[in-house]
Amino acid sequence: MNYEEFALKYKDRIYATTCAHIPNKEPKKHYEMVRDYVDRKGKYGRAMLVVLWNALYGGSIEEAILPASAMQTSEDWILMHDDWEDKAETRRGKPSAHVLYGDDMAVNAGDALHMIDWKIAEDAMENLNNFKPGIGNTFFNKFYEMLLTTAEGQYLDMSLTKRKSITDFTQEDYLNSIHAKTAYYSVYGPMQFGAITANADVKRVDRIREYGEKLGNAFQIKDDILDVTSDEKTIGKSVRNDIKEGVKTIILWHFVQNASESDLQKAEKIYAKNRSDKTSEEIEFIADKFRQYGSVDYAEQTAKKMAEESLAKFNEVEKDKNNDYAGIARELIEKQVKRSK
Repeated sequence: MNYEEFALKYKDRIYATTCAHIPNKEPKKHYEMVRDYVDRKGKYGRAMLVVLWNALYGGSIEEAILPASAMQTSEDWILMHDDWEDKAETRRGKPSAHVLYGDDMAVNAGDALHMIDWKIAEDAMENLNNFKPGIGNTFFNKFYEMLLTTAEGQYLDMSLTKRKSITDFTQEDYLNSIHAKTAYYSVYGPMQFGAITANADVKRVDRIREYGEKLGNAFQIKDDILDVTSDEKTIGKSVRNDIKEGVKTIILWHFVQNASESDLQKAEKIYAKNRSDKTSEEIEFIADKFRQYGSVDYAEQTAKKMAEESLAKFNEVEKDKNNDYAGIARELIEKQVKRSK
């Protein structure tokens, strides 16, 4: 079984679990908005990490479905808010919620889905405690910690973005922000949830970070690369958004270190503008310069190196895992920097 086959087995069950928690009542239009991103069905990457790491650690996948639903639902409501915050116009191949419904309605729908998410997490906690007393509380507390850290990461990311000067940040600033915003939330947090639902020892759960953090950082760097190099049709969301918003990425950092004085000055002027004032020509100028100075290639090599380090650490930490799921996990790690969306 490969990863795609594994994901196909469980995606619909996780989706159905989320849908079962969304009220079917008045006001109907409100709950249609609440369901919007749920019904668009994302890749379920984070949810699948919960299920896969449960299986890797020899757990019962039944115990992982509710936690996986909580994980996926958190992605859906966070994206409703993120798209509004980032002014992203497309999500999963369709107009973003704030474009369709207006800012106020979209944010309110995201708030409602957030509340539903905590009900799913509570049900997951109770179910896990029935399976083995205490592990439900461990999951719930870890889920809270992860989401709080994610909000901190969003703050760090937005704070860097609000610095108009493109020379006023370091590679370390960038890595700190993506750990909090992405690595924990998108990779090693879900992996840890899976291990927790399999009743793994707390020290083993903690060690997942040793390979998961590297992989999470590689995942975000690849996202930054695709924002520059891909197109909206391929990845199903807005592109060049980091340039439009002035987001500080590892690609921009490398460009700043290597650009000529004239190109750096022009880039500074473009990044100092508000999103609405940047022309399409200016945005493409920046994207072209990122390629010209090897900044995209630098990010690719950095992500590749991190993924290789992650795989090596996975093989060390999980050397006692000889089941089929270990092979699927290795496949997943290797694919993170090869993906096209």
